[in-house]
Amino acid sequence: MKSSILNLSWKIGLIALLFYHCDGNKQKTLKAPQSDSLMITYGILQDSVQRNWEIMIADDDEKLALLNRLLQEVSHTNNYDKLKFNELKSNIDQLKAMRYDQQTMGESALIDKYDSATIVVSDQVIGFARSHPRYDDFPLMEELVQEINAKNNYILLHRNHYDFWAKELNSYTDENGESIKRIEPDFREESLPLFQLPS
Repeated sequence: MKSSILNLSWKIGLIALLFYHCDGNKQKTLKAPQSDSLMITYGILQDSVQRNWEIMIADDDEKLALLNRLLQEVSHTNNYDKLKFNELKSNIDQLKAMRYDQQTMGESALIDKYDSATIVVSDQVIGFARSHPRYDDFPLMEELVQEINAKNNYILLHRNHYDFWAKELNSYTDENGESIKRIEPDFREESLPLFQLPS
């Protein structure tokens, strides 16, 4: 009788152990996809933010290149103010050096300073080209002017796109920061600055 009770206890214990391991494996199976989904979404948001930043900066670089190209077109006429030409070329070069990045743009004054300087230099270069006595004889100059103006008009659109994804990433890390940190110990929860000023 005692032997039967011991055998029964052993069987019950074995069954309980099997259930425990099965349940544990089930939890691990459920946890892995959740962790994968968390990090996949996090990676997609990071990539979207970076991609929109790169598009915006590339467009800005193209605008600076167009300004330089317009100056070059004026110089091809061999009839221009060389001192003014050199001054404007230097001003364009300085723009890139003073441009904000994804962290320094947290200072709205820096963005305002860059925007103001860009508008001034663009107007100066365009005015320099249009004041040339043979401006109408060089249709490429007017084409470049139109392209420069178009780039300036895209600025707000690019910034809105960037802010949209930056907000999505900030919101996601606010909600899931602790979970991400458990998977990536080096993760630091820092909100990205936005172009849009807080209301």
